[in-house]
Order: sequence, then structure tokens, then C-alpha cells
Amino acid sequence: MGHAVSSLARGTGTAKNQLPFDGVAMMSFQKSSPATAPSVAVIGAGIVGVCAALALQRDGCRVTVYDPLPPGGGASFGNAGLISIDSVVPIAMPGMLRNVPRWLTDPQGPLVLRPGYALRAAPWLLRWLRAGRLPAVRASSQALHALHRPSLDEYRRLLGAERFAALLRTEGQIHVWESEREGAGDRLADELRERLAVPTERLDAAALRELLPGISPAIRRGLLFPRHAHTVEPRRLVQAIAELLQQAGGALVAEHAMKIVPQAGGGCRLLTNCGDHLHDGVVVAAGAWSRQLLEPLGVRLPLETERGYHAELRAPSMPLRIPLVHKDRGFAVTPMANGLRIAGTVEIAGLAAPPDERRADTLVAHTQSLFPGLRFERSSAWMGFRPSLPDSLPVIDRLPRHPGVVVACGHGHFGMTAASMTARLVSQLVRGEPPAIDLSPYRLSRF
Repeated sequence: MGHAVSSLARGTGTAKNQLPFDGVAMMSFQKSSPATAPSVAVIGAGIVGVCAALALQRDGCRVTVYDPLPPGGGASFGNAGLISIDSVVPIAMPGMLRNVPRWLTDPQGPLVLRPGYALRAAPWLLRWLRAGRLPAVRASSQALHALHRPSLDEYRRLLGAERFAALLRTEGQIHVWESEREGAGDRLADELRERLAVPTERLDAAALRELLPGISPAIRRGLLFPRHAHTVEPRRLVQAIAELLQQAGGALVAEHAMKIVPQAGGGCRLLTNCGDHLHDGVVVAAGAWSRQLLEPLGVRLPLETERGYHAELRAPSMPLRIPLVHKDRGFAVTPMANGLRIAGTVEIAGLAAPPDERRADTLVAHTQSLFPGLRFERSSAWMGFRPSLPDSLPVIDRLPRHPGVVVACGHGHFGMTAASMTARLVSQLVRGEPPAIDLSPYRLSRF
């Protein structure tokens, strides 16, 4: 299981006059026997990687997932667990620039930029501000809708009915605000949702208190998204998909992928910290570490790390059935198997800086203000790395110069939502099938 020697090495795989991942050649995958099915390495055992791996394995490939951490050990471990199928509003919006100074000077605000990282982050931040122009926002909104809308159907396909029911809850989601009046950004978000026929229900103070008993009177209005869902535990969801992968014949290898070396005759070598593996193709789903793997291949991806925090409250005194997102303060509260998970905020500080546990403490304080009567036994803190691109859209594409390499990264705040549909698209790319949706918004060439 630690070595994935491809059929190419045995002389029974891709012929010399065929490129791996060519549309005609790849259609033969489904007719291959297990011994001759093309082998695919998936780098990354987060939610995107394991979903893509399971889809590929079921569609006739021999899949090996490489990650030094166990499935769900990275950003997928500690996120808010929201599966927001009607989330169509990108993070970058018009008017963001005037808010940035206020956010950056507020130690408890939703956005923090560590001073020592400011120069390095500046190019990404400038791209982020440009992505907030109205034409770009409308294009990103349409692309988010196409990618997110099928999410629950695709999770049902991957998990099966029994596991889906055990791990996912389709209770909806509520956004709340302290302000009574909508700002310009709120009105634009409403317009984007109306253009895409996203169902919502406005909630006044009385309706909010009925759905969210004990919520602070400072919360003046809300918006219900009835089709949204959440998972009861993100890591368990990732682990369940990884178990299904192994049951289908896929492999998990606890090695750190260090370099992808495309081969002249087809296929790729994958050099890890303790191995040298040959595969017919590679899928890069390594989250925030994807850029490091792609740069030696000539890819300059504007991928930044939006560090997010969570606090988990055990034995909360107030049961919560529906997840909520506090839009003014940029955090979510999700009911999970172990209690309430409070997750969110953005810290721009790269991959190397140590966590700032005060960010998690701030989340707890915000939640106690949101629910003044809330009591709990204890809380735990966590920090993870969101792999984010400026326009809030991931990359789902094949490298033009190295067609054996497919990229699936940069899902940012929407990894749990978009992973299942991304998996379907990755499998179609690898096998040369027409994609289920137009892939042009997610191409590398947009950068």
C-alpha cells in the first residue's frame, strides 16, 4: 500500500502515442480491470481530496491518497461544518476597501493582518480588492451558484442514504445582524440571490427569538436559508468518505508529497518524504500547501492562507438546532456532536506564524454576548489554514503544459460546500468526460 507503481511502469498502461488524461484514452478507464486501471495520486486528505479520490476510484481508477496527516487532519478538522448550497455571495464585495482600516485596527474584528506579513500579503490583498468590483462579483456569484447548488445531491451519491443521514443535517441556516437597516453590501447580496432565485425568508426580532431562544435583543434582523445544511462533525465526515474509499479499493499513504515530476513518456513521479512513486496522473488537492507543489511546474497561483479559528463549547446550556452566522462580526455558531462550535474570522499571517489563541477567546466572548444566558463546561481552541483565492472561486483545472496534473484547490470559506461537486468535476477531467458544468470560471488562466 505504500507503493503505487503505475501500469505505465509495467508496460501495460498508457501507450507512448497517447497523452495521459487524453479524452479518448481516458474513456477506456471504465472498461479496465483493476490490475490495468490507470493509477491516480491524490495529494491531500482533506474534504476535497477524499471526495475526489472516492469519485475517481468508483469511476474506474486506482487511487492513492498521500497526506502525512490522517483524513480530516487539516483545515477540514476544525471548520464551521456549514454546507451552504445557496451561498452565492463572494467574500470580496464593492466597498470593502473603506472597511479594511476599521477591521485592521480592531483586535476583535473579523479581519486581522499581522504587521510582519503585510508586505508579503499585499499582492493578494490588491487582487482581493479588485475582485470586489461589481462585474467580477456578479461573475463569481454565478460560478459559486453552479458549484454549490448540487452539493447535497453529490454528498448523497458519495455517502449513501444511511451515512448521509448520520452525518448531515438539513435544518437550514440563519444569518443575523445587529443593525436594523441594510447597508449597500446587504442590498447587493440580496440582488445577487434574487438573480439566481435563491430562496430566503426574512426574520424580524420576534421570529428570531422563536427560532433562536435566548438570543440577545441586540440582534435586530435575520435571514433564513431553508436549503442549507451542516455536518455534525467535519472530521467524521471526511473519515467516513476515506473509509468508503478504502472499501472501494483505494489506498491512504501517510507521506508528505514534496515534488511532482512529469515524465516525458507520460505519467508523473511523486517524490515524498520517504518514497518515490509513479502514477499515470496526479490530483493536487493539498489546500494551503498546493502553491508550493505547483510552483516548480511553472504555475504562479495567487493562493493565500486565510487563517481561521474555532472554539468548541462543551455541554452548552442552550440547545441550538439551526446554525447561525453573525454577519457583523464574521463568525458562525454550529450545533455539533460535541457541543457548539464557534468558527470564523480571518487572520492573514501565512503558514509559519504560531496561532494567536486570543482569536478563539474572542469568539467565545462574542458568543456569550450573542446568547447572554449561555453556560458551558469548557472550551477548546483551534486554528487552521483556509486556502483562498482572491475571487472566492477554487481552481478546478488541468495544467496545460502537464496534462497529467489536475488541480483542485483554493476553496477558501466554501470547502465543505463545494467538495462533493468538485469531486465529480475532477473525475470527469481525469477521465476526459464532458464536465457537468462550465469549467471556465475555475480555470487557472483567469490569473
